Amino acid sequence: MKIKVKLISFLGELSDVDKAELCLPQDATVKDALEKVVYDFPKLKKWLPQYAWMFINGNYVKPQTQLKDNDEIALFPPVGGG
Repeated sequence: MKIKVKLISFLGELSDVDKAELCLPQDATVKDALEKVVYDFPKLKKWLPQYAWMFINGNYVKPQTQLKDNDEIALFPPVGGG
């Protein structure tokens, strides 16, 4: 199945892309997608999955969430402020 990934803020800067497309098995989870993203973009290893917020089609998800064909995962870095 095909999954779209959006890399938001400095995650996109580190990987030199803001969007990617993954081909994953039908039973893949968000965790599987993140492992593939880290494999394709090793500079993200420090940040994924432990520090990124993950959304599928606009809804917050956890790594064990099952993916469906054509899902879009948006990965947001940690946010700080004060």
